[in-house]
Amino acid sequence: MSRALLLCLLLAAAPLPAFAQGKASATPSGKLLITDSSTMAPLVEELGKRFRNLHSGVLISVEAGGSGRGIADALAGKADIGMASRELNPVEKALFAIPIARDGVVFAVHGDNPIRGLTRTQALEVFTGKTVNWKALGGTDARIEVVTRSTGHGSLEIILHYLQVAPAAIKAAHTATDNIDVMRLVSANRNAVAFVSTGAVDTAVHKGLPLKPVMLDRVLPGSGSIRDGSWPLSRPLNLITRRVLAGAARAFIEFALSPAVREVILEYDFVPYLD
Repeated sequence: MSRALLLCLLLAAAPLPAFAQGKASATPSGKLLITDSSTMAPLVEELGKRFRNLHSGVLISVEAGGSGRGIADALAGKADIGMASRELNPVEKALFAIPIARDGVVFAVHGDNPIRGLTRTQALEVFTGKTVNWKALGGTDARIEVVTRSTGHGSLEIILHYLQVAPAAIKAAHTATDNIDVMRLVSANRNAVAFVSTGAVDTAVHKGLPLKPVMLDRVLPGSGSIRDGSWPLSRPLNLITRRVLAGAARAFIEFALSPAVREVILEYDFVPYLD
């Protein structure tokens, strides 16, 4: 797909008229700070390494923590580029969101858990404390231990929207700070259930961790159902800016939108945005 067509599609999908007017320098240099979205951080770090192989004069720092911080840092000018693994809300529409990939959120359990899938109603009852034993869902006679995420994470916002509940309605035994923390807790606890990035859990499974994503309303999780739109918990992975970019920042975003990074996105188990 041509760069011109890609930009046209982005302009149609996001408020980017000013962004399209900027110009990248021929030889970018300087420092870039890119903050947040723990889901996106590993991918963006790898993109930063590959970008530096092309432009050694640019120093890129990537700091993870949550979509909320990435958006807040971009809005306040604390970061050159923010990351957000969710759509912008109406209050944030002054910012520019440039989608570079798609991801999904899945419910994940220990690999030894016999549960293969949940319905939306079952997930709602588990995460709000109405169902407290796996036996009620066809599993073993054991107490369910819910793992949630701290406020500001894109995955939590997606789950709250999907279940149509407020944050206080989630009854959790553990709170995790990032994807790695989620997978550590679930892989060490046969009775745990959590929500986590599709890409993150797929990578963990490939590395041999005892985790598995479960079906949701009989739909299989993964890149295929995200790509065809059948997975109900999918989201864009956005780079966030508050102004017209030039120089190294614009050059990095153009690189992240280029066909050269498609294989990298796939390696991290995400779906290229325009696939």
